[in-house]
Amino acid sequence: MTATGFDQDVGVIGGCGHVGLPLALTFADKGQRVVIYDIDERALAHVRGGTMPFDEDGAPAMLQRVLAAGRLTCTADPAALAACRALILIIGTPVDEHLNPALDAIPKALDLCRPSLRDGQLLVLRSTVFPGTSARVQRWVEERGLDIDVSFCPERVAQGYSLREFGELPQIVSAFEPRGLAAARALFGLLTADLVEMAPMEAEVAKLFTNAWRYVQFATANQFFMMAQSHGLDFYRILEGSRFKYPRLAGMP
Repeated sequence: MTATGFDQDVGVIGGCGHVGLPLALTFADKGQRVVIYDIDERALAHVRGGTMPFDEDGAPAMLQRVLAAGRLTCTADPAALAACRALILIIGTPVDEHLNPALDAIPKALDLCRPSLRDGQLLVLRSTVFPGTSARVQRWVEERGLDIDVSFCPERVAQGYSLREFGELPQIVSAFEPRGLAAARALFGLLTADLVEMAPMEAEVAKLFTNAWRYVQFATANQFFMMAQSHGLDFYRILEGSRFKYPRLAGMP
């Protein structure tokens, strides 16, 4: 072990997916020692072999680079997370058939990883969650007598362009204690100098606002497309003419 007690810098739980893998690669490319933990053995095999399991602009070269540098470890064993100073949990909140949030996904993941959680770690929630989830995770940690800082730092990038946007977009950081906030700032400050501090529930709701706004934009554009189609009209011709030198429609997808 190092002087700080941690041999690795970052562990990404669920790290082979569209959200986790680009983040893991970026941290590794910034010089961090990164552990990817995932239960998808096929995806792990791809990453270990230097092949991206999905398309992401710039990722193949970055994957090769960090593997060659020895800064990326891939495993299906959660025990490897015990060596990581910061853990980033990439698990969202699924919904049932009635669109009600199922709140047990994150506790189940934490229970699985419990033997690897250690005092002094930073636990970052990254995906879309139901408001108040970070506070529930904080209570979960405290009830088990762990001295771990819980933080919510939402994902904000567009799939396929993550590597570029990590450096272009501000990162929202939050935590319940000053120590956790300082650790979150230090970690995500590796990606960008533009950091926005919020309270954890503010950050959770900001993530929901961002998602909902995008859904509304796409749903509206789809509805307009169907309206034009139902009248035998060319939607793209209408859109192009409507947006020409008219900034109020510039943001329509």
